[in-house]
Amino acid sequence: MVTALSNPEIGLWYRDIDNRLFEVVAIDSDDAIEVQYYDGDVTEYDRESWDLLCVNRVSEPGVGNSGLDDDILDEDVLVDMLKTISWDNVIGDTE
Repeated sequence: MVTALSNPEIGLWYRDIDNRLFEVVAIDSDDAIEVQYYDGDVTEYDRESWDLLCVNRVSEPGVGNSGLDDDILDEDVLVDMLKTISWDNVIGDTE
């Protein structure tokens, strides 16, 4: 018997062996797993088919990938950061 690399959980994102991203949107009482692909397509898998998919959990597309906090994108925060830069160690003479 094959076991899934990752059990389905509603709201989590996965990547399949064909590099397609999808989110689990529903799991019904019969263990039918409904997924929505990143491109908007919706499909349903039974538990046996899910186990054969070879999927891995991934982070939600577009979330946590930039490495920047939303605060840093705020202009006022950027200005405050620039004010803290010390010009004491600048190489060269300005005269």
